[in-house]
Amino acid sequence: MVQIGWPDRIALIDPYLVDLTLLAPLFQGGGQALFHAAQGDLELLEIAVGVRPSRLFDTQVAGQLLGYSTPSLAYMVQKYVGVSLDKTHQRTDWTVRPLSEPVRHYAASDVAHLHELVAKVTADIEALNRLAWLESENEVVRTQPFTTTPPEELWWRLSRATGIPSGRQLGAQRLAILRNERAQRRNKPLSHIITDDAMVSLASKPPATLRDFKNHKGCANIPEPFAMEIIDLLTRAKDESPGELRRLPGGALDPDLEPLVNVLAAVAAQRAIDLTIDFKILATRKDITDFVAQQPSRVDVAWRQAVLGDDLHALLRGEASIQVRDQRVIIKRDAPL
Repeated sequence: MVQIGWPDRIALIDPYLVDLTLLAPLFQGGGQALFHAAQGDLELLEIAVGVRPSRLFDTQVAGQLLGYSTPSLAYMVQKYVGVSLDKTHQRTDWTVRPLSEPVRHYAASDVAHLHELVAKVTADIEALNRLAWLESENEVVRTQPFTTTPPEELWWRLSRATGIPSGRQLGAQRLAILRNERAQRRNKPLSHIITDDAMVSLASKPPATLRDFKNHKGCANIPEPFAMEIIDLLTRAKDESPGELRRLPGGALDPDLEPLVNVLAAVAAQRAIDLTIDFKILATRKDITDFVAQQPSRVDVAWRQAVLGDDLHALLRGEASIQVRDQRVIIKRDAPL
């Protein structure tokens, strides 16, 4: 189902009945397309319609720049519009026809409040003088190339993949495949199945019992059948040959550099707190790891360079130092010798 909303009306378009390429002129015009968490929708749009929108506004990105941690549409609509979205039909099988009226109403609700939401979050973004940041991030989302990641390489995307011991990486690879398959079946974000931090913890120190499993960070509320499936998967991976492992490109980070990554990651986390933005949109651990490894990193791109990258470079050059003041991490630029 394709939902398109204007300020005064909503259209629900059945892709089984309508040639979606007819929508191409709509997205190629001068108007701005409003999305929430646009990346997945854009990929489907390009496949089905053959184009991407010429301009884009992603309300999830805006929320992150306002300090909300990867906020859902329901959260943003509740906070800014004061409307609670009914998620009763979230697990609807969209291949079944005809769609009931409650299901159609649920589909329409996903776009019904976007115009009002955009107006209100834009006002907050402008008040913080971050409109240029938002425009930059929206353009990154709009133009980001779509690539199909081989299942064996999904574990590379884990936020702390480089810290997984070499003898445990096959388990991480298998666990990432399992999570991806489960997320696709349930039409859920990966983090709603199990978080990156939990996966890295489990893969690095595989649990032998359900009690051990529950003691890992972020695993206490995972359903027991799924937990037992993970335990079995990781147990088998420990005894298997690493021949099937798809190793990280370029090899793992030099262990001697891990303390530096930890320090700079703490600096980035403090900067995100100071700016009141989601740390994931400022710099992930992978961004910091790439920076330390002298690989292309987001911290050197666009607005991030001014708010974070320049200070990190100064630290590495010995032109700045780290201080702790009032339980905050402070960067002090040192006077030239």
